Amino acid sequence: MHHRTTTIALAGALLALTVTACSSSSGHTGPGAAAAEPAPLTAQQLQQRLLTTTELGSDYVQSTSSTVRTGDVGMQGCPALEKLAGASGGKPLAFTAKATAGFAYTGPDGVSVLSEELHSDTAAKLSSGVKALFDAYASCPSFQMTAGSSPVQITIAKMTPAPLGDEQYRQTMTIATSTSTTVIEQAAVRVGTVEVMLTGAPGLVEKQLPQAVQKARTAA
Repeated sequence: MHHRTTTIALAGALLALTVTACSSSSGHTGPGAAAAEPAPLTAQQLQQRLLTTTELGSDYVQSTSSTVRTGDVGMQGCPALEKLAGASGGKPLAFTAKATAGFAYTGPDGVSVLSEELHSDTAAKLSSGVKALFDAYASCPSFQMTAGSSPVQITIAKMTPAPLGDEQYRQTMTIATSTSTTVIEQAAVRVGTVEVMLTGAPGLVEKQLPQAVQKARTAA
């Protein structure tokens, strides 16, 4: 379980890289457009929209948050991601509010990990920021990163996203170390002023993404 948790932590650290400038453009075209859009949610409101073990089922338990920080992660061979990381100083996605949850799932093949992030800001900022991040991933099908002093080879494969929400992104990340190889899936779906991000075992992400999007859209 420790190894799988570490790979999720590495993926989460990469997913957190963004550039403030890339998430500051506006998509509003008319003078009344800004007034028509709901205000971004607070972190407390986002917390209420995270999935829970009650909704996921008895095979899931709450897990601790990632212990790998973006500041611990370095990378080589992907100029676009390096540029985002340098411009942001390794800070999380530069949006108004954020909430996170982590889960461990026990199944026939052992323990797998699923993590959820919710972000909120204007629709334009969410759209431009997340697009910049996934465009950077798409430009680098393979690169190397480090967690502390350990080298890790990363291979990215873009996937067709599920038709959920207003905008969708989906990819797999193969994380290869000197002793093991793990494949995880990352999905991001925007619903209005909320961005849903799931990272984890591909089967878990695919199964739980519709429920995560629905709760992010409708929870009070």
